[in-house]
Amino acid sequence: MPNLTNQYSRSFSGKPLRKYTCPTCNQGALVPDQDSFTLAEPAFSESAHATDEWGPDWISYRFNFKCICDKKSCGEVAFVSGSGTVSQWFDERGEQEYFDSFQIQSFFPAPQIIPIPKEVPFEVSELLEKSFALYWVDVSAAANALRASLEALLDKLQVPDTQNTKKGGTVRLTLHRRLDLWAQKEKEFAELCYALKEVGNLGSHGEAVREKHYFGVLEIFSHVLNQLFENNAAKMKKLAKKIRSEIKGSV
Repeated sequence: MPNLTNQYSRSFSGKPLRKYTCPTCNQGALVPDQDSFTLAEPAFSESAHATDEWGPDWISYRFNFKCICDKKSCGEVAFVSGSGTVSQWFDERGEQEYFDSFQIQSFFPAPQIIPIPKEVPFEVSELLEKSFALYWVDVSAAANALRASLEALLDKLQVPDTQNTKKGGTVRLTLHRRLDLWAQKEKEFAELCYALKEVGNLGSHGEAVREKHYFGVLEIFSHVLNQLFENNAAKMKKLAKKIRSEIKGSV
């Protein structure tokens, strides 16, 4: 899997150059149309130039551009927008130089950051795609949607989400407890997903989630989904277990 942090960074300088996996055909790449790149400086930013204290780093930009899928039979068009400013760096001689830097804050339709196996249940993939879209807007919200996707996976795997109380009622189980129950059958997968749960909890509580942690748990979830829905060895093991169970039950 490519380095997600670099490939899907929300920041860039100069002109947009990165290509993204097309979410429509999943085969072509969304390529930035350089001619469509539009940059604007709002009036409030322009008027600040007249102040004595003004510096280039005061500048605020707004930008947008479109990406077009390079697979001709698809030709999906995605629109990207965000904000920018002027940043500075020092060259080898210690001289100060300025450059335009930008932050993507909207991407529609959003690229599929990790591949989703075709056999993944709709409820799981729907929330995962929601996470991809939210990533460009708010990483913490994206982590929360990813956590919800994990919950949906446990639902599909029929991992209990409630338990009976001594008084005859029921209580809802925490995600951590559900993972504990899953670990009784699939310890390897469940233990990997504890990290996803912890990152998702930060998003649920409104705390900042770092991009590298979001991408890290995305890679973990990708591995789990591939093993559950694409790994032939795991499928055959599950099928053999099911057949043996059915045969024993009919004897």
